[in-house]
Amino acid sequence: MLRFTTIIGMAAASLAALPAGSPAFAQRSDDNAIADAEDAFGSNDGGEVLGIYNPNSVRGFSPIDAGNVRLEGLYFDRQGEFSPRLVEGNRIRVGPSAAGYAFPAPSGVVDYRLRTPGDDAVLSGVLQTNSWGGALAEIDAALPVSDVLSVGAGASFSRSEYPSGNNADITNLAAILHWRPAPRTDAKLFASRTRIADEDIYPIILGDGLATPARLARRRFLGQPWADVETERFTFGALGRASIGGFAVRAGLLRSDNDVQEGHNIFLHAAPLGTPADRVVSAYPGRASVSTSGELGIARTFSTSALEHRLQLIGRRRAQDRRYGGSIRQSLGAAPFGAPDYIARPDFAFPDQSEDGVRQWSIGLDYQVRASGLGQLSVGAQKVSYRKHVVTPNGPAPASRDKPWLFNATAMIDLTPVVSLYASFTQGLEESDVAPETAANRDEAPPAIRTRQVDAGVKVRTGGMTLIAGLFDIKRPYYGVDGSNFFRQLGAVRHAGIEASLSGSPTPGLTVIAGGSFVRARVSGDEVASGTIGSRPVDVPSRKLVASVDWHPPSSPTSLDATVEHVGPNTADTLNRVPVAPYTTLNVGLRHRFAIGRSTAVFRIQATNLFDAYGWEVAGDNAFVYVQPRQLTARLSLDY
Repeated sequence: MLRFTTIIGMAAASLAALPAGSPAFAQRSDDNAIADAEDAFGSNDGGEVLGIYNPNSVRGFSPIDAGNVRLEGLYFDRQGEFSPRLVEGNRIRVGPSAAGYAFPAPSGVVDYRLRTPGDDAVLSGVLQTNSWGGALAEIDAALPVSDVLSVGAGASFSRSEYPSGNNADITNLAAILHWRPAPRTDAKLFASRTRIADEDIYPIILGDGLATPARLARRRFLGQPWADVETERFTFGALGRASIGGFAVRAGLLRSDNDVQEGHNIFLHAAPLGTPADRVVSAYPGRASVSTSGELGIARTFSTSALEHRLQLIGRRRAQDRRYGGSIRQSLGAAPFGAPDYIARPDFAFPDQSEDGVRQWSIGLDYQVRASGLGQLSVGAQKVSYRKHVVTPNGPAPASRDKPWLFNATAMIDLTPVVSLYASFTQGLEESDVAPETAANRDEAPPAIRTRQVDAGVKVRTGGMTLIAGLFDIKRPYYGVDGSNFFRQLGAVRHAGIEASLSGSPTPGLTVIAGGSFVRARVSGDEVASGTIGSRPVDVPSRKLVASVDWHPPSSPTSLDATVEHVGPNTADTLNRVPVAPYTTLNVGLRHRFAIGRSTAVFRIQATNLFDAYGWEVAGDNAFVYVQPRQLTARLSLDY
């Protein structure tokens, strides 16, 4: 408590130091994930996640794992999570929202937004606590140095408590410089650091291959106190745009560094509650990944008759290096399943580790033509050069190379002022999933894979609401864990499905965001034909439905919100013997706006998983973690 008392005192002193009457910029008290959402396909505002997709799951695949990350629209090879003091949120770009992106990706795109300082001075603070015992203090500041230069900085400190009874101390620091020397010209220089200290590792439950585990008491720590991990993440970069001789130029140079010190994973073999069952620790001597990436785009827009044309030349490059492996698996002995049982830390003699490096560049041309009242068409082609080298303790492995041509096309047709049709075809060279914690070759990353996607649908805008409904079909190689617990390519996978989003304000003060995704995922190939694996991939729920409402009467300082989320049936193992039951959760919240002197404040209280629904999430082949239990969070945001 002393730490957070000190933090609160420092935040209050900083707020008091700002001159009275300073105008606000990017006010934290305005954060509202539901009211700010563009659609139901996925967004994050102020730390609240909303929608049917997220950065780790879009149409059954992960944009993060695939390498489809953008920072304000520019390519970024992200190695670790962004500091929340550096970015204010993200958007998932699929369907119509991906139409404006050059070279959209088959696994979707997640686009992050920087906390950019502007023309106004502002100091914002957040204090938060929850029913699990966690606490958080944040402070963000922005200051205009001159008419063309602004600086911003932020810091946050938290004692984070997690669903499995584990916790961590997290520090986030970030600074951003924003230079605007001329109209349509600006540059952003930024840096951030995240330190996660003393993070206790939650256990992963290994099933018996026939059913999901017995129901455990949640928020009871079943790991080991010494099985923790320390993580450092750094992000540096510069983004810029300018208009030069009639050409629009955009560029970004970015570096991402993720360094994990010695760490551990705990696996508990499932059994009837109270029955002795084996426990295993997988320890590793640390791992690190670092990448420097960048993009340069030059665009020219011109008009002919009733048509507007845009031609873009885009180059991208990345240099990524990783150190991984060297793990040791060791039994910790049997203990009653579901009960804590702590033992002394074993001694570990780690073997040598592996290293790999990726060098990739691409150059492409994208053309878009737009006719007012009729729609738009875009086509693109890019040449990609990919090379990956791996050095194992036994020596270097043969390098992997690929130099494909990739093509994409997108069309949107405006049938009427309120009804539009869209369709797209996209090819990609994406990263495959990394071998999971449960695999014998954990952390190993296969070479990049070729992927393909087609989608089509309709967009309707009427009565303050927007409806998007579409079909999608994605094909790519399928990687999974084989009978020897080795992660490798097992065949090909196809995800075909439908998705929908309904968003808008049907009446003043009411915002509705609702959507759903239904996926039919199937694996094909020799492994399926021989019966070695089943035809359904692991961890692709057949459906997900989300509905959110925010009610803010125009004359009231108080708003109410609620979100219902349903996750459908899933498959937990490669043999398709273990079905995972669906579950539904309800979140409810309240915001109350008020003044403290000259400051604007919002008190936010929210209950997540209000009815304490129980369910299992799949963490790998026949591996599980439970759905987080009910949590009550109280948050005070203050803008001075």
